[in-house]
Amino acid sequence: MSDLPGGRSISTRFRILVEIASRQPSVQQKDVARELGITVQAVSERIKELVSAGLVVSRGRASYAVTPTGVDWLLRHARELESYSERISRIVRDISVTAALADTDLAAGERVALEMRDGILRARPWRTGDPTTGHAAAHAEAGSDVGITRIEGIIPLSVAETVVAMVPVVREQGSRRVDTPRLRLLAQQIGFTAAIGVEALVALRLAGVEPDTRWAAAAAVVEAASAGVSCLLVCTESDLPAVSERLNQAGLLFSVVDLSL
Repeated sequence: MSDLPGGRSISTRFRILVEIASRQPSVQQKDVARELGITVQAVSERIKELVSAGLVVSRGRASYAVTPTGVDWLLRHARELESYSERISRIVRDISVTAALADTDLAAGERVALEMRDGILRARPWRTGDPTTGHAAAHAEAGSDVGITRIEGIIPLSVAETVVAMVPVVREQGSRRVDTPRLRLLAQQIGFTAAIGVEALVALRLAGVEPDTRWAAAAAVVEAASAGVSCLLVCTESDLPAVSERLNQAGLLFSVVDLSL
């Protein structure tokens, strides 16, 4: 990008040329300056340089257009920027390391397949047809953590089931009015269980279930469900509006079950 006279920032001129192309023929310098976060004087000076270089033509006050030469220049440098951006992406991908759990012994540099299982990213030897690949950064034994580099593809992630189970508040007899067998069955069918409030905790314990978490339960469910883990969140009816709002904000699909007797 050194063929423009003046020796100034080519990136700024490139961006100004893009703004002119998108706004022509009516181009207000103050609008360009505001968009790029620079002064109007700087925009004026760069436009003069672009006109002098034959990349832009001025047709009167606040009237500019990109010339055919300017279009060629813009396309050529856009391709250079795209190539440079791709190179940066490759470099960052190659040097970045993601942690995974080794399903089997892995050799350093071995090509691996990645999958999300039980909410944990796992690595195993690659097989033809696997949609996501990477390379083990170092030797790892089965069951240990391993660094994965040069990841390509999209990791398959199944949609997790999220169930919100309502129980009565204590002033309405709380856990004493819960359908305990149904709650037990739900917990047995789902991978992660969370409780909000004493009523929910006691109801689960009466069903023979110890919740995986009682703190930041809604946030924990969002994290678990986002990793493909099915979730059961037990709460009182009074907590349901806040829980529903939190899950909706996270974009989770969920069903509500009333366990009151």
